[in-house]
Amino acid sequence: MRSTAPTALPRASAHRLHRRLRTALTAVVLGAVAVGGAAVAPAEAATVAPKVKLVAGDGAITAAWSGVPGAKTYSVRISTKRSLSHARVLTTSKRALKITKLRNGSAYYVGVTANRPVVTPAAVRSSVVSAKASKGVPYPVSSVSVASGPGVNQVTVSWTGGGRALKVGVLAGSDVTTVQRTFHSAWYPATTRSITVDVPAAYRQYIGAGTGNPVWVKVVQSNGSSTAFGTGYDYARKYRPSPIGTWAFAKQDVPAAAVDRLTVAELNTQSVGATKSYSRTNQWDQRVDRLAKLIDTTSPHPDVLMTAELATNVTDDCRNTWKQPYLCASHTQVADLAKRLDGLKLADTDTYARALDRMDVPAWDGKVTNGAHVFYDPAKLSLLDHGYYAPAMSPSDRSVPGVEGLGVSPWDQNGAVGADRWITWAKLQVKTSGRQFYAVAAHFPVGDATSVVNARAEEVTRLLAAIDRRAGGTPVVFGGDLNSDATRSPKAVQPAFIADGWSDAAAVAKKSLRTGMKVSTANSSGPQDGADSGYGSRPNLHPYETSRIDYILLKNSPYTFQYANVLRLNGDGSFDKSVQGTDHNMQLATIGIGDPR
Repeated sequence: MRSTAPTALPRASAHRLHRRLRTALTAVVLGAVAVGGAAVAPAEAATVAPKVKLVAGDGAITAAWSGVPGAKTYSVRISTKRSLSHARVLTTSKRALKITKLRNGSAYYVGVTANRPVVTPAAVRSSVVSAKASKGVPYPVSSVSVASGPGVNQVTVSWTGGGRALKVGVLAGSDVTTVQRTFHSAWYPATTRSITVDVPAAYRQYIGAGTGNPVWVKVVQSNGSSTAFGTGYDYARKYRPSPIGTWAFAKQDVPAAAVDRLTVAELNTQSVGATKSYSRTNQWDQRVDRLAKLIDTTSPHPDVLMTAELATNVTDDCRNTWKQPYLCASHTQVADLAKRLDGLKLADTDTYARALDRMDVPAWDGKVTNGAHVFYDPAKLSLLDHGYYAPAMSPSDRSVPGVEGLGVSPWDQNGAVGADRWITWAKLQVKTSGRQFYAVAAHFPVGDATSVVNARAEEVTRLLAAIDRRAGGTPVVFGGDLNSDATRSPKAVQPAFIADGWSDAAAVAKKSLRTGMKVSTANSSGPQDGADSGYGSRPNLHPYETSRIDYILLKNSPYTFQYANVLRLNGDGSFDKSVQGTDHNMQLATIGIGDPR
């Protein structure tokens, strides 16, 4: 009988057949796991299944899942059976889906399959997860974080926790309770855990980017049908916002450039007259050495210092004794501090004489002062020029050399004409690079009376125009007491600076590079535990970032690297009394002076 066993092939033929079979088998395997036209290792097939998370809401469940390479659509199966038998099947090209018309309290099982060619469903089918549709107010989020960017004038809000919701969004505003200048994102699927919001153009003078004022945010969840946003918890409409207190700066685009890094400071020194009725230890002659020590021992030491309330008033009876007031220049408050400082030189040494020149006009005798001065480090900087702006002087008045009038009526709280408080500017040059910049020191009218509010706003508008005419594209550093709250004061003046192209030196890139911001720049705000207002034993610490009236602002060179509301404290948190020479805190910034724009 003939054998039916296969005839053995010659060795060479057998090798050729083996190679063909191996090639064909490899092609089948690679075809089975092809992703977007590119071959991948067979082992990847077991790792590409979607990972599903669910958030249950009122009569609905939102499902979201991770993407699968090569998948064009996803099939979502939902059933009351873990086996997904008799499942409702929904197909979508998205990676989140709200499944509606569910019975509250019933458990539903969900599985997601990635639909892609030549792959068995088992290779790309998710694990089955379950949730119960549920009515009621959403669960609270457990944590909220917020970061700048990714784009200019944007913040990205991320959170964990939450749930029992149909949708989620982000509410933001210009204050900690998000009730002022409020804006919000769109509603997102309830499974979302990160949303980016843009600061509206109309609010960019108040918050975000270069303002130094944070964008305050809340994560809001809704388990109801309303699409409205609100700042508070609402049981009836099943709405819950996260607690107050979360914030970030909006991203600002600061281009890379070669700059000279300088340390600049602003300090309201409090005038002689302001403390003349205080306890002996806080009158000028007792506190001036403490003030000088504060400045001299600040680290890094200022290259430029801009003051407020460092008056041209005489500190003794010089004028009455000599009867020649022009000889009393060395007896003024500004001269008294200047002679005690190490490493800093007064740019405007003729300020007292110029103020006296103006007081030759009988209507202004005794009503002119200048506490806004510029000091500079002569080892690093050269003084090229300096001068003054007199708010109440007419722009056409040329009677006082070096003084330019702004033409503002400086009304006081009672509607009567008040003092003409001068502003000082200095043109400086960095010795190592030759780069030039202007430093401007100012102190604006104080008070909330309509007359003062209007005068302050008008003064700033005219000052900014005058600075622009003088500086052109040359960098400018401004330091001053604005006596205005950026987001709450009527006709706040900070937005006028931002609208004119200025940037706040406090708008540094990271929160960690900005310190002391839970304390006001003036220590006279809040409860007082000392004999004299502003000289308490401890700073008034607020739970969140608080308002400021002392500022350092930049124009034509918006480079800022570090900022501090300087608090000189002992280990127990109390003020170091040896350097407490004023009721304000020093503002200190590391900035960059670039080339003219």
